[in-house]
Amino acid sequence: MAKTLTNAQQKTIKEAIYKRADEFGYLTAGRAESGRFMDELVDDPEIGGVLKEYMSKERIRTYIKDGGLNAYVKAKNKMALSAATPEDTVQKLFNCDATIIQKCRGKNDGVYVLRSQDGIIFVVSSGTTLKWETALRKALELISREPGLTVGGITPRICLQLSEARQELTDADKKHIRTALGAIGVKATFCRK
Repeated sequence: MAKTLTNAQQKTIKEAIYKRADEFGYLTAGRAESGRFMDELVDDPEIGGVLKEYMSKERIRTYIKDGGLNAYVKAKNKMALSAATPEDTVQKLFNCDATIIQKCRGKNDGVYVLRSQDGIIFVVSSGTTLKWETALRKALELISREPGLTVGGITPRICLQLSEARQELTDADKKHIRTALGAIGVKATFCRK
């Protein structure tokens, strides 16, 4: 029977990957640097050294990438996005106080519906700067699925919270995204922690 990693071993390996990724600066590394870093993790006695007892070298790379580094990037994005609440985002972008009336789950996690005291509906959708189109699509799909969000023929105001954890944008890049979204009446804010 094949040996299986215990939950404790998986946790220890994941923590080691996170620590090395922080030390290395994985979030800002280029493709070539990331490849070299992956090689280091495969050769690391605490990571690849343990994993080689349980799987082939090819599977070790996949495990480190899928089970460690992808989770690391998601955790950093989540941390950056948590720096501002949806209420803070609406206040910042629309100078208006609003309260959350719906928090989406599952594939729409990170999408919120808010209402101001004067009845204006806002949809705040979170995502990354690299995939801001996905955050926009999630907001639009929610609006199309729930016709009650459109009040008196007025669709909700959309704002995107975009994480810069993986890629710090220049002011010109931010302006480009804001201009593109502004053409369709969508606002964006950029989050970094």
